[in-house]
Amino acid sequence: MTMYNVVDSFYAGQISTTALAALGLSFPVYLMIIASSSGTSRGTSALIANAIGSDDLPRQRTYIAQSLSLGFLLSIAMTIIGLVTARPLFQLMGADGEYLQTSLSYIRPIFMGATFQIMSSLCNGILVAHGDSKTFSRVLIVGFFLNLALDPWFVYGGGGLPAMGVTGIALATVLIQMCGLIYIFGAVLKRGMLDVSDWKKFVPDVRVFAEIAQQALPASFNIMSVALGFFVTTYFLKTFGESTVAAYAVTTRIEQIVLLPSFGLYAAIMALVGQNNGAKKFDRINETMRVCNGFGLILTITSSAAMFLLADRLMGIFSDDPEVIGIGVTCLRIFAFVQWSYVMTSTHIAMLQAIKRPMYGFFESVTRKIILPMPLLWLFIAQWDKSVLWIWYTSAATTVLMTLVTVMYARSVLRKRS
Repeated sequence: MTMYNVVDSFYAGQISTTALAALGLSFPVYLMIIASSSGTSRGTSALIANAIGSDDLPRQRTYIAQSLSLGFLLSIAMTIIGLVTARPLFQLMGADGEYLQTSLSYIRPIFMGATFQIMSSLCNGILVAHGDSKTFSRVLIVGFFLNLALDPWFVYGGGGLPAMGVTGIALATVLIQMCGLIYIFGAVLKRGMLDVSDWKKFVPDVRVFAEIAQQALPASFNIMSVALGFFVTTYFLKTFGESTVAAYAVTTRIEQIVLLPSFGLYAAIMALVGQNNGAKKFDRINETMRVCNGFGLILTITSSAAMFLLADRLMGIFSDDPEVIGIGVTCLRIFAFVQWSYVMTSTHIAMLQAIKRPMYGFFESVTRKIILPMPLLWLFIAQWDKSVLWIWYTSAATTVLMTLVTVMYARSVLRKRS
């Protein structure tokens, strides 16, 4: 999935710096869909995993059917909300003229295809709760290679298709997500996890919706707060021009590659901790956390060192603009020292979600992305007129601080349960 986004950024950079900046500006708006899909998927996955651990098959089936009904309704709402709010949100972040139109050309098809991403994510949550992370990985791997072929075709045209620029990048994404949904939904049906013959299970049940929402909303708000954090950062970055926003877009993609272990470990912890929590085998939860944290730190420290040393070459892949490259290299080298903290935060929040303590993730993300940086950036940038370096320093410092708080809190919760 990360490389999928990297390919999109690469071709946007080939179009122009404005196109690359437009993808960067669109990312926090796109996170509205990701927040809805991932939050509901994580919440449902935690409930299903606990039901598996307690050997409650009817409850599993209920959660699965109701989560899909909820996801469908949610996808319709997200499409409408996204299409209505995209323009004012981009304008709020300083986009106008060609910059604004390019951003809208990318994000509108994404919102129109929101159903495919949200439903795919929910099907993946069902599979992950049963310990299957391979099916969705196959979807993403195939999707990555399809994206390699479709992006240049849709961007530059050919074979009867007109050149579509950044709109082509978005349409390629939607088409691949649609194909992925067909495959992964078929996997859920094939394994007997969902009984489509009993249509009554899909009729919205307010009580089950509320139970799913209790787990899902904090996770969704957690990711949504990341989007709000991007709004905050981008709002102050616009002071330094379009090249700075473009550089930030590239560094975000590169960081995603470095943070791959945290994404994989989150899924592993959700399944393993959720099932063992349902079975009340708390010693296995402790063992899972020890192994996952050790594994994640080793991989992330290694990849962070590579990010620091190869920063200029990595930036050069996405842009040939010297200003964009220079800004991005500095940002990457600062962030290389704090990547470990993202992994530690992610694993502990995953553990809390799996034991049905999801609210902390929302608190952590809002504090790290909004409450702490907003007044600091206002002071450094708006009042004291500091350089863009102070944006990177603020982000790094708040990240490390919240990691320390998160680890202490999660471990205290785990000790009480054990």
